[in-house]
Amino acid sequence: MDGIGVRKSGAPAAYTMWLFVMSASGLLGWTLLRRPRELAGYAGKHWRVAALGGIGTLASYGLALWAMTAAPVAAVAALRETAILFAAAIAALFLREKIGAKRGVAISLIAAGAALMRFA
Repeated sequence: MDGIGVRKSGAPAAYTMWLFVMSASGLLGWTLLRRPRELAGYAGKHWRVAALGGIGTLASYGLALWAMTAAPVAAVAALRETAILFAAAIAALFLREKIGAKRGVAISLIAAGAALMRFA
């Protein structure tokens, strides 16, 4: 859906910003109604991490949406899923998480899919 939306909008940056504004508005409103004190306390302590995470998320998703305007949506979506490979490598190497058989198979399938996309 986002691939179609960003192409029809003609403005990837504006489309991305509106997606984030609309999503955040609902979540912020719900949180302000349900847990205003917790939100204020958490936001006061962790605003730097939240801002960095928000900027990073906005940039990465915006880049993916922009790529969908210049390349086939299926190829961009498949390539985007390869981020799981990097997450698994970071988890195993730096966080010392164990990669079990099921995760290993899933990682292999993602890598194989990315390779097939390259050679197709």
